[in-house]
Amino acid sequence: MKTSIVLLTLFFASLLPTHIKAQEFKPLWEQCYGGTGWDEAYGITRAGDTYWVIGDTQSTDEDISHNHGGTDLWLINVDLEGNLISERCYGGSKGDFGYTDILKVNESTFYIVGGTTSVDGDIEHNPWPGDGGNLWTLKINSQQEIMWQSVVGGTGRDYLNGACVTSDGGIVLLASSTSEDGDITDHHGNWDYWLVKLGPEGDKQWTMSLGGVGYENAGSIIQTNDGGFMVVGSTDGWGGGNYDTTCNFHGYMYIDSWVVKLSSDHQIEWQQTYGGNYHEFGNEVIEIEDGYIILGYTMSNDGDVSGFHGDPGDPRHGGDVWVIKIDFSGNLIWQKCLGGTYREFARNIFKTSDGGFMIIGETSSKDGDVEGSHTITPGNSKDVWFTKINSDGELTWQYCYGKEGDEYLYRGVWQNSDFDYVVAIGTKSAYWRCNNSYYNPVFRVAELAMQYESIPDYDTLQAFVRVFPNPAHDQLNISPIADVRIESVRLFDALGVEVFQRKLAFNQKDYTIPVGDLPRGIYYYTIYSVNNSPFIGKVVLN
Repeated sequence: MKTSIVLLTLFFASLLPTHIKAQEFKPLWEQCYGGTGWDEAYGITRAGDTYWVIGDTQSTDEDISHNHGGTDLWLINVDLEGNLISERCYGGSKGDFGYTDILKVNESTFYIVGGTTSVDGDIEHNPWPGDGGNLWTLKINSQQEIMWQSVVGGTGRDYLNGACVTSDGGIVLLASSTSEDGDITDHHGNWDYWLVKLGPEGDKQWTMSLGGVGYENAGSIIQTNDGGFMVVGSTDGWGGGNYDTTCNFHGYMYIDSWVVKLSSDHQIEWQQTYGGNYHEFGNEVIEIEDGYIILGYTMSNDGDVSGFHGDPGDPRHGGDVWVIKIDFSGNLIWQKCLGGTYREFARNIFKTSDGGFMIIGETSSKDGDVEGSHTITPGNSKDVWFTKINSDGELTWQYCYGKEGDEYLYRGVWQNSDFDYVVAIGTKSAYWRCNNSYYNPVFRVAELAMQYESIPDYDTLQAFVRVFPNPAHDQLNISPIADVRIESVRLFDALGVEVFQRKLAFNQKDYTIPVGDLPRGIYYYTIYSVNNSPFIGKVVLN
């Protein structure tokens, strides 16, 4: 069920505006950083009372100091309200760019991952310089000092797509690669997934390629609870290499989402493709109690895909966010398309305490599942799009964050709680300018959270109805006072979704609501009585 913040506010206000103010999801703070060049944020992590944000910059002024030339990686450290503490550029005189991220090892040690074509500046040794680019990994401390660095790749094109910190404190890099030399020893043809494991001190421990003779584009990697790895991306299904042609490939001349499960010694345990007759990508994966959730993208409405918004395969309108659940053997359990008639794309998914998931990506639509978009002309600019789904993949809430221009979101999201997120984006919206560069984006970092209004104990409520205990655990008791006859009781969660409703018998005095099976959190109750306004209040389940 789709529930917008505006409708939620009006819903509660229509019941009794003097008794309750509904919660609202909105920014707690917003800050922008950058110079007059092109500055774009990619990744974020939190350590203690500060956030670390990584991206790239072409600026040499304003907030940026000591750019080495061309495009540098740019790291900023901000406090919990977004105030800039420190910044540093990493790079050489050529390009140091591509997908970048920052991953926390502990509270004082981090990995920065990106790409480089440079051979000078901060780059100590690049064996394969050229325009193709190589993977550049830096391990830094909390003073932003480089502890060690490593350049890996070959003479082809090697583009970083993802990375994960491993249980031994090392890191695995995931790339899309055309190289057939250098560190790549088992290239299968055209583009492959390429994985390289670095130890905690930067030593190269193993590498492997995944793919066939055609086109494979890597998406993301995680280390699984059994010590192995799950890799997601896409394939054109041409076969050869270590691609298994028995996979259920769907789209001739198109691509499917391709998922590969590796053991702890990086051997293929199983692989599978998912999709329809058009394009599908796998962008992110998380492990859950009974399988995996894969976050991707689709342009199909057949095969494994249903519920697509718009015209399947139409490149003018793009595609939907596509979420699938699979079990530990790769069997498809359920799938869900999220979006409107234009393009939606997401790389960020988080578990929530109710067993559901929060997905954060981009939208350029103003219809379908999308409400409250700030784009003036659909398809021409993008908002950051929050979508909350339950454990069965059903949409329960959504929110658009942005202004009139483009907002670029990659993996720059940090989850503080179910409804508290810090996002690091690149923005071209004029409303959010922090300098005089109108055409180039800047870093924008904001904390968005659900904000609740406290509800006082009104005399009218105390005089007619007693609701106890509060906080409650297993049950909530309702007891009328004086000559009040209760007709019905309704209970809503923090998003305004009704979780309980019951009409009372004519002569029933006291009533008990069972709440032991509900997720812990804040709830709102509405008690209807004869000849009285509804009694509305808030209860906490702990």
